[in-house]
Amino acid sequence: MYLSRLILDLRQPAVRRMVSDIYQLHRSVLAAFPAAPAGQSARAYFGILYRSETIAQRPMLVRLLVQAQHEPDWSTLAAHHLGPDLDERGNPAVRRIDEEYARITNGTALFFRLRANPTRKLPERLPGREDRLAGKRVALLREEEQLAWLGRKGEQHGFRLVATQLEPDIPAVQAARQANERGRRPAREGGQTMALTFGTTIFSGQLEVSDAERFRACLSQGIGSGKAFGFGLLSIASMGL
Repeated sequence: MYLSRLILDLRQPAVRRMVSDIYQLHRSVLAAFPAAPAGQSARAYFGILYRSETIAQRPMLVRLLVQAQHEPDWSTLAAHHLGPDLDERGNPAVRRIDEEYARITNGTALFFRLRANPTRKLPERLPGREDRLAGKRVALLREEEQLAWLGRKGEQHGFRLVATQLEPDIPAVQAARQANERGRRPAREGGQTMALTFGTTIFSGQLEVSDAERFRACLSQGIGSGKAFGFGLLSIASMGL
C-alpha cells in the first residue's frame, strides 16, 4: 500500500481548474495509474482513495493525499503544478504504509481525519404520491445525524468513536460541514453532460480499534459513498498511548 502527499500550487490556473471540479481532479489522480483490465474500474482495481484540502496558513496551496495498492507515477502532473516542498520529504512524497497498518491491533487508539459524504436513503415512492426524491440518497445535514452515521460506520468497520472525558455519551469528534463539492462529467456517446454534487463533511477526532482485521479493510477500502471523487479516505495518526 502506498500513500502519496502532493502540494499543489493554486496560483497556477490549471491547478485551480482541476481542484474546483471533482471530475477533473478524479481524472488527474487516475492518470497516475495504469489502465485497469477491461470492464473494471481503475479506482476500485488499484484501491485508489484520495482527499484534497487547503493548507492552513497557506491558502494558495492544496494538499492532495492519495492512497493506493499500486505505486503511482506522478510525472503525469506538470512540474509547475507543484508547490514548494514544505517539510523536506519531497513533492510529491510517496511512501509504503503496509507495516504501519499491520501494527494496528484491537484497542489501538488513533487520531483520525475523514472527508465523507454522509447520506441516507429515502423511502420508496408511496402509492398515489409523486415524489422525485423517493428511493434516492440525500445528504445528512445536522451534526447529530452525521455523528450517528459515523458511529454506525464504526460498528460496521471495526472501530468506535472515543468519548469526551467530561461527557461519556458525546464522542470526541468534530463534524464540520463544508461547501458542496461539484463537477461536470462529460457527455458519453449520445448522452448529456452530467452535473455532479456531493454534500461534504470533514470528521476529525479520536477512535479506538475494536476489530483490527475489519479496521484494516476499512483503511484499504474507504468509508461511505463518493470514493471516486475524493471521499472516504480515513487518515490516521498515533495518539502515543
